[in-house]
Amino acid sequence: MRWAPAVESNYSEAERESDLDVRWFVVHVAQGEADWTVDWFQNPDANVSVHYVADHRTGELTQMLAEEDIGWHAGIWPYNQHSLGIEHSGWVDETHFSDTLYAVSAKIVRWAATEFDFPKRVRRYDIAPCDATGGEGGIIGHDQIPNPNDCSKPGGISGHIDPGSMWNWGRYEGFVRRWDVEPGVLADGAVRHGPDERAETADVTAGAVGTATGSVLVRGGTQWYKLDFDGTPNWVPADDVLYARFDAGSSAKTTSDLSVRADPGGERLAVVPEGTTGTITDCPVDTEGYRWWRLTYDGGEAGWSAGYWLRAE
Repeated sequence: MRWAPAVESNYSEAERESDLDVRWFVVHVAQGEADWTVDWFQNPDANVSVHYVADHRTGELTQMLAEEDIGWHAGIWPYNQHSLGIEHSGWVDETHFSDTLYAVSAKIVRWAATEFDFPKRVRRYDIAPCDATGGEGGIIGHDQIPNPNDCSKPGGISGHIDPGSMWNWGRYEGFVRRWDVEPGVLADGAVRHGPDERAETADVTAGAVGTATGSVLVRGGTQWYKLDFDGTPNWVPADDVLYARFDAGSSAKTTSDLSVRADPGGERLAVVPEGTTGTITDCPVDTEGYRWWRLTYDGGEAGWSAGYWLRAE
């Protein structure tokens, strides 16, 4: 990531995490190319700035502000104070954003969420709270910033609509969380003492349950997770881990407003509120970057939901 600082008149110097809490990560689309966007934030007439700029054509990242400083990007001062922001080059409702862009942008989100301790959660169905310090925080679009004069209206003071309909929130969140694995079951293949196919194999059988240690490495294009099997940590390639969580008939609760779909990744039938409980009625299906479970919810809705936002009840 290259460094190209914004002009000092376009942002506020601060010492965040010592005097202000970073709680939000705001996703923007620039309505222009990356070079133009960088140049604009370096123009004293702009009166705007953001921490990062991502080029949708090349995946190149540019940092323009230190994270402790306050960018002028959200359209409402409290959200500027409590957020980081990233501009993606392109045009709302026109640009087809690539997996390369989602991957490099999500890498920044993952780092920031760990560094500043806000949840790696996309809030895509609602306007963010009127109080920027309310709730847990998370990842939002510019269009989800509340209007300071009427918090029921989105888009900040100017009614921004980015990132727009072409931005694939589900795919983006898949890249945000791809480095996280919850307790998993070894499905097949060898467990190894190191994150490499050539490493010595370990004595763990298929079906063994391991607990994620948080260590993740990529070797030769393969992502490896370090799992603890009864006190013995070993490495497993991502393709050999099943993220088993529920049995048929068990209860689950949503941790976010959650889509209910006709098929895994298919047509949305309904959205159930955060905290809704339901019963698992079918075993998981892996597609579209998620593990899907079929549920019958207490409110009567029935269909497939992404397991990432379900917890055992």
